[in-house]
Amino acid sequence: MALKIDRRVQRIIKIIGWVLVIAVAICMVKILAWERNYYNTKSAETRSKSDAVITQLAEAVSPSEEQPNLDEYQVEASKPRYLTIERLGIRARIKESTVNSETLAVPQNIYDAMWSAGSGKPGQGGAILMSGLECGETKKGAFANLDSLEKKDSIEVELGNGTKYTYKVAEIRIIDAYNAENELPSIQRRIDDKETLTLITAKQMSDDESDYTSIVIIRAILN
Repeated sequence: MALKIDRRVQRIIKIIGWVLVIAVAICMVKILAWERNYYNTKSAETRSKSDAVITQLAEAVSPSEEQPNLDEYQVEASKPRYLTIERLGIRARIKESTVNSETLAVPQNIYDAMWSAGSGKPGQGGAILMSGLECGETKKGAFANLDSLEKKDSIEVELGNGTKYTYKVAEIRIIDAYNAENELPSIQRRIDDKETLTLITAKQMSDDESDYTSIVIIRAILN
């Protein structure tokens, strides 16, 4: 009799053991599935910001030369509104452009700057990209003398809510437009892990040339 009881107990224990094993296995599968979904989501978020590696600067097609009314310009509170470079006498509206390819867009008005919304936002510790135009058909643009900036010159960005961030020029580069594919990806990285603002414009070498043969890059660190 005792033997039969022992066998029943063993059978029950074995069944309970298998139930526990199956339960643990189900839990592990669920955990692994959740983890995989979580990291896939994070990877997608990362790729959405970094897939569009900038390798070229868009061409300006008949940009407007009309002087805009700065005071009437409004943007969302957290987005950049004005770019100011006192040394160059620049105070420009900042327009927004979403990066969805390897081409960095340029503004449609020679007096504006263009913020790549695929890059960072001021005050959030990232790498911020802005483009501008050196000239239009008959007038100089906001970024006409960008290459005359010197290290430690100040660049100010004001947000829609009035918050201002000041950046100090740390790097001035003029690259060959034909080598842009190799050079431009580096502007999407920060300098020394600090919030970095990069201003970029295509430079026309002379009044007789219609093509841009070089690109000016100014990189500045949040002060």
